[in-house]
Amino acid sequence: MLKKMMNRTLWQGTVLAVFLVFAFLHAFDNIYPSAHALCPFGGLVSLYSIITEGTFVHRTHGSSLFLFVAVLLSALVLGKIFCGWFCPLGTLGEWSRKLGKKLGVKKYEIDGLPDILLRLVKYVLLAVILYFVWSMGVLFYKGWCPWSAFMTIFEPDELIEDILMGGIILVSVLGLSLSIERFFCRYLCPLGAAISIFNRLSFIKPRRRSVCSGCKACEKVCPVNIKIASMEKINDSNCIRCYKCIDQCQEDGSLSFNLRPLKSYQAGFIAILIMGITIISTIQMGYWERGRTLFAQSMGRPGYMEEIDREQQGEQYYSDNGEIVSEGQAFQSDQNGREQLAIEDLDEELQDITAMTTLAEISEQTGLAEEIIYNIWDLPDSFSPDATLREVIDYSGLSRRKLLALLSEEY
Repeated sequence: MLKKMMNRTLWQGTVLAVFLVFAFLHAFDNIYPSAHALCPFGGLVSLYSIITEGTFVHRTHGSSLFLFVAVLLSALVLGKIFCGWFCPLGTLGEWSRKLGKKLGVKKYEIDGLPDILLRLVKYVLLAVILYFVWSMGVLFYKGWCPWSAFMTIFEPDELIEDILMGGIILVSVLGLSLSIERFFCRYLCPLGAAISIFNRLSFIKPRRRSVCSGCKACEKVCPVNIKIASMEKINDSNCIRCYKCIDQCQEDGSLSFNLRPLKSYQAGFIAILIMGITIISTIQMGYWERGRTLFAQSMGRPGYMEEIDREQQGEQYYSDNGEIVSEGQAFQSDQNGREQLAIEDLDEELQDITAMTTLAEISEQTGLAEEIIYNIWDLPDSFSPDATLREVIDYSGLSRRKLLALLSEEY
């Protein structure tokens, strides 16, 4: 039963489907996670600002940090298994090659010096991204990010206006993957570069035994073109821990895990447990709340502390139907009622405000001074007038409808 459940292709498809569902839901209501909230790389780029200021880089969330922690823990035990079993972009790259085979596209391998130089690109990208994000405090690369493009597939307006280059890069990478399997993973992925060292440090790793006959069946199925047959320990930094080499080995016991008699599907199950426990536990602790601060979930959420204060006071209020409720509940009910009324009565100027409308344009459309808009939405003075409503949504954790409802009260 476990072996059937841990079929890697089935698991890859499940994870990919989950991300597509979130992308679809986010397109219609921003209460659901965005691309930045579901990207473990966002946790890495936020590390410096978290350590120095206790805040996340703008547009990233607590969820991204703890996804990164989950990736690190699984990598510490098993190496880059996130790349081979979980990453949607990796799955798309792998499946693109499968499609290429069916279409008759010839497989092409880059070898020698060109391959070595190209493999260095992802490390250069990692260094450049971390330097500028940590020094500037913004995701300067978001418009070029293929992951953001993938997660906004159901939001064509944002994809075209905000992440066009990311979409072009994504399509280009998938096109190249028709003949060069996992092109993005091999040469461009900064997250893969960041965790590559764990292939050497991990507790569990594939290794070769002395009974190898040199058939090279393992090399023929390797998606990243590692010369496995000549290695004793399979700890190459590019290995994505898909374990296809172990499953394909024709010599019983020749290629296996250093912890015998562990099987590939059991290693996958261990990774799922590690990541699942990390994610579920951090959700339960409340660290997935959207916002800018790690331990103060209230930042960027107007009215949150008022709700907490009122509920903690334990004062009694009567609802419309006469039931006794806490003041916090009454406050929230009142907020919801006013918000619903505002949504129904939105003026045409407010209805025309999209996720890509800037604060300056919102001020012009509504006739409200920028200072008033900043105050209504509880935005810091450092927020640029050129920032879009999408950025306000990501900052505040409120949906477009909720923000416009708040705006309508002053309009």
